[in-house]
Amino acid sequence: YGEECRSKTYPPSGPTFKGNVPTYVINLDLPPSKRWDNLMHDKKTELKTVIQNIKDIANTFFPSGKVVDIVDNKIAHLTATLPYPFNEELQGIANSSGIPLG
Repeated sequence: YGEECRSKTYPPSGPTFKGNVPTYVINLDLPPSKRWDNLMHDKKTELKTVIQNIKDIANTFFPSGKVVDIVDNKIAHLTATLPYPFNEELQGIANSSGIPLG
């Protein structure tokens, strides 16, 4: 085991430190489709990266791309079967981020 014990590492610093993690307040008084707009405005690039990584992994196992296509285009309507407010929150996240609902 090659990792050495480190001490005095808080607060974070050094070459990989990218700054403090921001705090977001999700206002549950907003309509469900709007609750995540501020977060998606700030983090849609990171979310798109995560989604692309998931797609890349899926395509590694199923290289035809059909699985990703099915999720993106064919089963998105299943979100309508989720209970309120989750269905509307997911639709709002998709709308705000530009990521397909699937």
